[in-house]
Amino acid sequence: MRETGSLLEPVEPEAALVRTMTAYQTQAAEQVRGATELQQLTDSLLTVYRPAVASEASHVEVEYIVGAQRKERTVNGLNVTVRESIDSMHPGPMPPMDLLKRSLQQDEMLIGRGIRLRCLYPQSLLQGSRYTPYLRELTAIGAEVRIIDQAPCDLLIQDRTAAFLMTDPEQPLGKPVILVRGAALVKTLTTIYDDYWLRATPYEQATAPGPAPGTGAGAGAGSGAGAGGLTAQEQVVIRLMAGGLSDDQIARKMGVSRRTVQRAITKLMDRLHTTSRFKAGLKLAQDPHLLAQLRRER
Repeated sequence: MRETGSLLEPVEPEAALVRTMTAYQTQAAEQVRGATELQQLTDSLLTVYRPAVASEASHVEVEYIVGAQRKERTVNGLNVTVRESIDSMHPGPMPPMDLLKRSLQQDEMLIGRGIRLRCLYPQSLLQGSRYTPYLRELTAIGAEVRIIDQAPCDLLIQDRTAAFLMTDPEQPLGKPVILVRGAALVKTLTTIYDDYWLRATPYEQATAPGPAPGTGAGAGAGSGAGAGGLTAQEQVVIRLMAGGLSDDQIARKMGVSRRTVQRAITKLMDRLHTTSRFKAGLKLAQDPHLLAQLRRER
């Protein structure tokens, strides 16, 4: 039926079906046009905002890694993809010798690929002969090795975009690690590393006969006395003791035994003519020129 004014007129079934299909196609075409416009608008917004969102996400990626095997797989995986540099800091205690030997093989392969390796180690490693062959071989294969009086924590930075940090700096062995990715977070860690690197002493100078040259934290990194009566190790002990650390904490940070720390403190007490660790620290804190005087004594 078709309405004409106030009258209803009969319509051929085929004509009615064609008219209905035409109306449906027109409506469907409008819906397609609307959906297309919405998709184009969505794509435009994603084109503008997706890079920013992706970039921000890449700057805050942090992964908590548990288990020795998983840690090793993660490090090996990054070693495969590293392109330019690996910077490492090792305050101690050192890993077993068999692990160090495997590490030397990996480091040699990385250097063969043109990767720059920078390694910071505490001067306490020079006190004995146990790690001397390892440090010598590491230097021989082309790694840049420097010695610093005391390193704050284990740190590994790859291509300045990914970094490994220990969850427990004082007891790193066997503990979980944190993998940080993205230049925004790693940039600060790289800046800190570079500061320690500039203040450290090259391995060749630190092991040369006589006082090790240099200034700052890396000066006198050898085991003997520097320009004055205090060895570099004793100076580190004094500084950490003045910071309120216990003998055990100082030993862990320096990678030496507690007995070594106690011997240094006993020697300091004798030179300051005090009868207790507390009085020695108090005397140094009250007189800022006293440490300089001790350095000049022979």
